Amino acid sequence: MWRRVRYSVWMVLLAVALSGCGGWYLRGSDPGSTHNFRKVYLKGDEAEQVTVAVRRELYNRGLRVVRKRSLADLIIEIEDERYERRILSVDPGTGKVREIELGLLAHFTVRSGDGKLLVPREPLIFQLDYVFDEGSLLGTVEQDTTVQRDLAETAATSLIFRLESIELPPPAKPAPQAAPKG
Repeated sequence: MWRRVRYSVWMVLLAVALSGCGGWYLRGSDPGSTHNFRKVYLKGDEAEQVTVAVRRELYNRGLRVVRKRSLADLIIEIEDERYERRILSVDPGTGKVREIELGLLAHFTVRSGDGKLLVPREPLIFQLDYVFDEGSLLGTVEQDTTVQRDLAETAATSLIFRLESIELPPPAKPAPQAAPKG
């Protein structure tokens, strides 16, 4: 009986060892990463929440955000961050708001380190709705802020997935110089 249990334990351990964790790896250490850039310059003066979320996503994927444009392999510009609130439903008895939709609209552009346009201006459009609690004004304001942060994080994740499809052009080779005559 013990021999059978020991055999089963060894087989399970062997199966786990051979599985190689099924493709899981630590955050920021993707061994099979296909993008050919490591340093990113991020400009987002007009889109504070989305820029913060993108910076966090880049860091989580092992990329470095640099302070100087000249050091970057990739330049991301985020602009026009706008949140719009819309009433979805009203209580028929009281006439008070029941459900609200919060939408985010922002735009981004991606360039290579030398300034070549890789992704022309594209929109990031996302929406979430939530139930409005007229009895808890403070909770509703906090909920609004939380939904804005969630929208910014969703937009950041979407932008990062878009970046994964970018292939930077190979660096330009310097022109051959003529040998001096003499």
